Amino acid sequence: MVSNSNRRLAINIIANCIAFAVNFLINFFLTPYIVENVGKEIYGFVALGNNFVTYASLITIAINSMASRFITIKIEQKDYESASKYFSSVLFANILICLVLTIPMTLIVIFMQYIVDVPVNGIHDIKMLWALLFINFFIELMSNVFSISTFATNRVDLSARRSIEGYIIKAVILVGCYKFFPPYVLFVGVSTTIYSLYNLVINIRYKKKLIPEVEVKKTLFEKRYIKDLITSGIWNTISRVGSIALTELDLLLSNILIDASAMGILSLVKLIPNYIVSLTSTITNAFMPQLTISYAKEKEDKNYMLNKIRNSIRILLVFHSVIYGILIAFSDVFYRLWLPGETQETISYMYMIGIISIGGCFISAVSNVMSNIFTVFNKLKVSSITVILTGLISSLLTFVIVKNTSLGLIAIAGVSVVLVIIRNIVILMPYAAKCIGVPIYTFYKDMILNIFVIACSVFISFFIKNITNINGWIEFIIICAIDATIIFAINFFIILKKEERQYIISKLRKEQKNV
Repeated sequence: MVSNSNRRLAINIIANCIAFAVNFLINFFLTPYIVENVGKEIYGFVALGNNFVTYASLITIAINSMASRFITIKIEQKDYESASKYFSSVLFANILICLVLTIPMTLIVIFMQYIVDVPVNGIHDIKMLWALLFINFFIELMSNVFSISTFATNRVDLSARRSIEGYIIKAVILVGCYKFFPPYVLFVGVSTTIYSLYNLVINIRYKKKLIPEVEVKKTLFEKRYIKDLITSGIWNTISRVGSIALTELDLLLSNILIDASAMGILSLVKLIPNYIVSLTSTITNAFMPQLTISYAKEKEDKNYMLNKIRNSIRILLVFHSVIYGILIAFSDVFYRLWLPGETQETISYMYMIGIISIGGCFISAVSNVMSNIFTVFNKLKVSSITVILTGLISSLLTFVIVKNTSLGLIAIAGVSVVLVIIRNIVILMPYAAKCIGVPIYTFYKDMILNIFVIACSVFISFFIKNITNINGWIEFIIICAIDATIIFAINFFIILKKEERQYIISKLRKEQKNV
C-alpha cells in the first residue's frame, strides 16, 4: 500500500509540474511576440525590473522565510494560539514594510534613467512597467502569508491549481492587450498584477478553509514572535544577498558594464534556464511540507530523516536527468526555432552562454535539497555566511574580468557557476550531513550518482540529436518527447527504489483525473 505521505507527495509534485508547464507554455508562445513588438532591449527591462523587486524583497526575507516552518510546527503541535500569533504578526509586519518601501520604490521609478541605461524611445513605457512590478510585489507579499495554509496542511496541489488558473487569466489579459492596443511592455506588468490579485483572493479563501483555527487579528501581533522569526530568518536574508550577488546581479552588471543590448540578449538566454530553476525549485519545495512535518514528529530519528532526504534527492534526480539532458543538447535548436529572426552567430553565442549558466546542474539534485535541510533543521548560519562570501567574491571577480578582458557575458554567466559548485561540494554537503548527525561524507555518494546520471542523460540526448534532423517545431517536440521518455524510463528503474516506483505509478494511475 502507498502511504498517505507518499500519496500526498506525488500529488504535490504532479500538480506543481502541471502548473509549471502551463506557465512555461504561455510564456513560450507570448515572449517572441512581445520581443518582436517592443524589441529585446526594452523587453530586457522586464527581467531587470523583477531583479530590482528581488533586491527590495531582502528586507522581507528575515520575517517571511521561516514563517511557514514555525506556523506548521505549531499547528502540528495543536498550539493554535501560538500559530495565530505568528501568522498575525507576520501579516501586519508585512503591511508596515510595504508602507516603508513605497518611498524608495517611487524614487527608483522617477529617476530610473539616472540609475540604469534606458532606451530613450521606451523610457515612459518602462517606468510604468516598473511601477506595476513594484505594486505587484506588495500584493505578493500579502498573498504569500495566506499561502502558508496550503504548506502547513501539505496541500501544495491546491496552490498549484490556483497558479494554473492565474496563469491562464494572465495569458488572456496579455493576448487581449497586445491584440487591441498598441504594443507596450507595461502590459506585462498589468497582467502580472492582476494575476497576483487573483492569487491573494484565493489564498485568503484557502486559509479560511484549511486552517480556520488560526486567527488573524491585529491584537495578536507581538514583537517577540517577529523577533523569533528574524533571529532564525536573518541568515536567510544574508544567504539571499549572496545568492543575488551570485545569480541575479548579472542583468544589472551587463547593463552597466556593457549596454542595454547585452542585457537584452542575456535576459533571453536566461529565460529557459530560469524556468528550469523554477521547475526544480517547485519540485524541491513539494518535499518541504513533508520534511517539516516529519521533523516535528521524528526529529530525533536521524535515519528516518536521512531516508526522507535521500528519497527527495532520488526523485528530483529523475526529473533533473530529463530536463538537463534535453536542455544541454537541444537548446540551440530551440533558440533557432524560437527566435527565427536572429543570426546563426547570435544563436550559437546564446547557446554557449546558456550552457555556461547551468553548469551546476551536474550536482543540482543534491544541492537543491541542501537548502531544505538547513531550513527544516533551522541551521542556516553556515550556509548563509558561505553564500554571501561566495557572492561578494563572484561580483568582484566578474567586475575585474569584464573590465580587463573581452569575455563579457561569458564571465558574467560563468564565474558564479564555478564558485557555487565549489561552495556546495566543499562546505554545504559536509555541513548538511553534520546537521542531520551522519558522517560528513554521506552526501558525496549522492553527488557522484547525480554527476553520473546527468552525464549519461546528456550523452543519450546528444546521440539522439546527432541521428535526427530537426527543421520545425513538430519534429522538435516529437524528438524531445522521445528523448525524455527514454531518459525517464531508464532512470526511473535505475535510480528509484521499488517502493518509490510503486507509489509514483500508483499516483499517476489514481490521481491523474483529479489533477
